[in-house]
Amino acid sequence: MKLSFPAIFEVDKEDSRYINVTIPDICGAVTFGDNMDDARYMAKDLLVTMAEYAQVTTPTSLEQTKANFPDKHVELVEIEI
Repeated sequence: MKLSFPAIFEVDKEDSRYINVTIPDICGAVTFGDNMDDARYMAKDLLVTMAEYAQVTTPTSLEQTKANFPDKHVELVEIEI
């Protein structure tokens, strides 16, 4: 089964070496990476963990999430579970 959630990727304001990732549809779903590739990897790992241990709701569409966060970089994170 495939699971897909939109995630917000943004450069850390205090230390620009890091990319912060938030999955707004899942309470507490926050991680970071050393660069964009690492942030994408960490986002997938976060989604796997949250799917296993937290109550995961129906995700907001990618388009709606982009509309909700117009000044942020939003990408779809997909995993197989």
